[in-house]
Amino acid sequence: MTTIKHHHIKFKKAPSSGGMDEWKTSLQKCKGITNLRIDVETMDLFAEYDLQNCREEDIERCMVEIGFVLEDSLMERFKRGWIHFTEENEQAEFKHKAPACCDMTEIEEKRKK
Repeated sequence: MTTIKHHHIKFKKAPSSGGMDEWKTSLQKCKGITNLRIDVETMDLFAEYDLQNCREEDIERCMVEIGFVLEDSLMERFKRGWIHFTEENEQAEFKHKAPACCDMTEIEEKRKK
């Protein structure tokens, strides 16, 4: 199972202060982020991170702290909740070396189809 994750996080408002470079610098302080791209036109943040050091939930928290307003549609909230749940289980697998409640390899393979 790979520990590198690629996700995009939808937001509905970018911070009113600072700029792209400042936002990226602040977000890069989240331990585990290996790549980051912010597209203000489409209101997307694309993140690559190591799950052993960081979860999407951590990145979202950092985003809110610097002034981003996350997209709050039902679908986006559901998607983020599912990612939080699965990443928490994957991290538990890393720590305990035994399967948690979900077989993440099987879930990820089905999702790619």
